[in-house]
Amino acid sequence: MESSAPAAKANGLSTVINTIAAPSDAFETLRVAPTWGWACLIAIVLLLIGTYLQGPAARHAGVATTQQMMATSSFFANLTPEKKAEIVARAGQPSVFPYITVAITLFIIVLFNTLFTLIGNAVGKGQADFKRLWAGSMNIAVPTFGLGSIVVGIITMLRGPDAFNSTMDVARAMPSLAYLAPHASPALVTFLAGISIFSLWGLFLNATMLRVTARTTPGVAWTFAALITLLGALLAAGAFGAAHNAGFM
Repeated sequence: MESSAPAAKANGLSTVINTIAAPSDAFETLRVAPTWGWACLIAIVLLLIGTYLQGPAARHAGVATTQQMMATSSFFANLTPEKKAEIVARAGQPSVFPYITVAITLFIIVLFNTLFTLIGNAVGKGQADFKRLWAGSMNIAVPTFGLGSIVVGIITMLRGPDAFNSTMDVARAMPSLAYLAPHASPALVTFLAGISIFSLWGLFLNATMLRVTARTTPGVAWTFAALITLLGALLAAGAFGAAHNAGFM
């Protein structure tokens, strides 16, 4: 009888809902029956909607960034005015590329989270494995990245496309520590933008997953959850710095 009880709880959709409403229950279920199909589907749908809502702001930012690059980079010096106008117009047109990369980005983020929580599990002598932490990480992606993308999309719509003149402006739309230092260096602003309401939600969910699913101590759980949040922000800042130095931002 005991083996049949957990199976009755192994409902992927319920687990997604519980990740938001009752995280301890969700991660207890995932400890026994790891599921992530529904979470993956919902996260992708939310990210696609968020990408669509952010589209006008992103395209306006793309046009402004392209114009700035033309004014400052020697790469465009020999182009005719017609060719420059064509490039600017192309930057402002809708593209399927952001939608295509949604699933790829999601899986990269989930893999990153899984690997580092797996390290936390090993350090804390936990009881989880890759499968359970992958399932937990995919469920965590629904509120943190899926709903986060929707919120950014709504904010950009409310402020209007003209308020966004760079990809940095779009990144700063999310309520985060970047609001406290709007005039800091671009890399620092990117790092601070990584410490947002939704990344802190992710910190709490990662700590809960390590405590409940992996059975680590609270100290290990919160330490690794915080490290993952900080490392994610540092990687975002590093990626922005590399793109900026290469002339893409």
